[in-house]
Amino acid sequence: MPVSHPTTISMQNAPMAAWLERAPADAETLALRARLISDVPGVVLGLLPQGEAATLELGCILAARDGLTPPTTARDALMLVGRNYVEDICILTKDGSGPYLLTAGVICFPNRWRLSEKLGKPMLAVHDPVPEYAEKLGAQVDFFLDRLRPGRCFKRANWGLASAPTLHLPDPIPPVNTKADADFYFRHEGQSFVKLPDTGAVIFSIRTTITPWRDVPEGDRTAVLALVQSIGPDWLRYKSITA
Repeated sequence: MPVSHPTTISMQNAPMAAWLERAPADAETLALRARLISDVPGVVLGLLPQGEAATLELGCILAARDGLTPPTTARDALMLVGRNYVEDICILTKDGSGPYLLTAGVICFPNRWRLSEKLGKPMLAVHDPVPEYAEKLGAQVDFFLDRLRPGRCFKRANWGLASAPTLHLPDPIPPVNTKADADFYFRHEGQSFVKLPDTGAVIFSIRTTITPWRDVPEGDRTAVLALVQSIGPDWLRYKSITA
């Protein structure tokens, strides 16, 4: 599981067949997603009028590809995505020459953030808590989203440490002290970006896995701890880590 400095975007081209792959091993995670969608829909689901066309397009594309019942409304499409795929989904749309906005999504496994607080905002505001985003990352992300073409899939990875193994983390939890804590967890996000052909919306997906720190291969643990020592206090606070 490669890790990199959080200011490194490190996009890699991937085959479209690798986008939102479904697997039998996903059953337990899908059951958790179904419970969250049923129990706290206002927390995990979001849909603005500006995102309806893209959400319906996404649902129809996936239904046709994977043999699912085609949705007839954007709300149905959001449910289809949330219940059939383990990835969290952010739907980014834009009007004319303006910035991409987060206008719809299914976020069952956030890492200390809430969809309702970011819905309708441009990427710069969505990433406002991220250190150095405006200075080092924002322009790169905007350029990438604009240049992305339908039929292409790009992937990157994100990482973090967590004091609890809970996937659904909309609220802060105690930070990880890598020098004193014996039991904590490595949180990995496999992220992908695909642009839809009709609406031009960008689908940003996040596949989250959590591994007990003791089960992470030694070489990967060494690499993560080296990054923890190098990223600086702002990044440590953002990632809820005390080195």
